[in-house]
Amino acid sequence: MPRGLGRVLLTLALLAGPGLAGTDFASMPVGCSWTTKYSDGTLVTETFLGKRGGKYKTEVTAAADPDALIRKVTYDAKGRLLRKDWADGNWEAFSPYSCFGEAGKCTYRYTNSSGADQKIASKTVAKGKGFTVRAGAVGEKAYPDEYFELGAFDLMTRNKASNYSARMTQMQGCGPGA
Repeated sequence: MPRGLGRVLLTLALLAGPGLAGTDFASMPVGCSWTTKYSDGTLVTETFLGKRGGKYKTEVTAAADPDALIRKVTYDAKGRLLRKDWADGNWEAFSPYSCFGEAGKCTYRYTNSSGADQKIASKTVAKGKGFTVRAGAVGEKAYPDEYFELGAFDLMTRNKASNYSARMTQMQGCGPGA
């Protein structure tokens, strides 16, 4: 998975699971996992590990090899993305949290292990069965708009931008109706 800021913003909605109020980890059973297929053919599985120190934790692995760790992800008590720690030692942080997908206008600070430090502004509005997000670094051209839809536990089920798309293909261990 690419780690550039533009691609990060394009993949956040699906990999981070940022529902309008955050992912509903409080209702999600530990061990629940969901698999996502990207337009380039990449398949990844994210698994809910539980709550530790007041924060929710997940890990993302290659779908074909559950031992092939890609990254660990930390969310706040409301299920909003705080941090990604990649298996190769790189990291990304969102302060106070990534508000990508938060209803209305929102700003946050994005930093990473490569030295990026940017204030990001986003605006999310309802559109059809889902939502459209416009986001970008303050004072710079916005990234391509993204459209997303939510499903069980406010997880992303579909995501589309001008140069990328992704969809959830499977859920396991998430209980009835998920």
